[in-house]
Amino acid sequence: MSIRRNGKRFTTYNRRVTLRLCLSPIALAAVALAVAAWPAPKPPRLLMVTHSAGYQHDVVRRQLPHRLSVAEQVVVELAQRSGTFEVAHVYTRDELARLQRHSFQGFHAVLFFTTGSLPLTAEARRGLFEFVRGGRGFIGVHSASDTWYDVPEYGELLGGYFDGHPWHEPVRVIVEDPTHPSTGHLGTAFEITDEIYQFRNWSRGQVHVLLKLDPRSVDARKGKRPDQDYALSWVRQYGQGRVFYTALGHRQEVWADERFRLHLLGGIRWAMGVP
Repeated sequence: MSIRRNGKRFTTYNRRVTLRLCLSPIALAAVALAVAAWPAPKPPRLLMVTHSAGYQHDVVRRQLPHRLSVAEQVVVELAQRSGTFEVAHVYTRDELARLQRHSFQGFHAVLFFTTGSLPLTAEARRGLFEFVRGGRGFIGVHSASDTWYDVPEYGELLGGYFDGHPWHEPVRVIVEDPTHPSTGHLGTAFEITDEIYQFRNWSRGQVHVLLKLDPRSVDARKGKRPDQDYALSWVRQYGQGRVFYTALGHRQEVWADERFRLHLLGGIRWAMGVP
């Protein structure tokens, strides 16, 4: 900047600007070091519960106490492959019984592949329902609907209860909503061999159906519904939380099927709110 004094021109400099320019490389280096030192944000966590208080499916049976079952290993692989969440496991009766009301708070979602009357305390159950209602996620796989018949709020959360499996054979599945993250790769329909459930205490008014059985692909007379409307996957809101359910997943071959894996991964990420 130039100024005049006694008719002469003098050049001055903005010392603040000069000092700032001189310090900029040092400041940038300090910022870079500080950022590098910050711990990376922890990925969302999923609690996978595979305790069977009733019938135990082969896909959740551990061959050794500390060796993951087929279903557990697949979910771990999906987590690692996507890089979007981590998985913790509850398998034994004692592990489940030790859960408390606050035990779910460190997670973004809970996944059930379970059967029977789970030995969760009443306080822990309340904690689970509050957890989902408060904005977290719940994922039910296959026999999650064959669980807690004695806990009506659980049936309300899930959207229905198991009511038999009339078919265990190759079937055609219709994709009702191909825009959902769990179904976008499936086209309009696909064929698969699995144990096919039907449900009670279930209605379309309470859930958003993603997949349903094509009744023309089976002997529909074996089922109980006069309308032949057999949903196989759906989503619903539970308070502020998200619930995803898929009835597929009985057979080990299904867990090895990339279509099912992507279906499950999309459902998990949707329920967790992970893009």
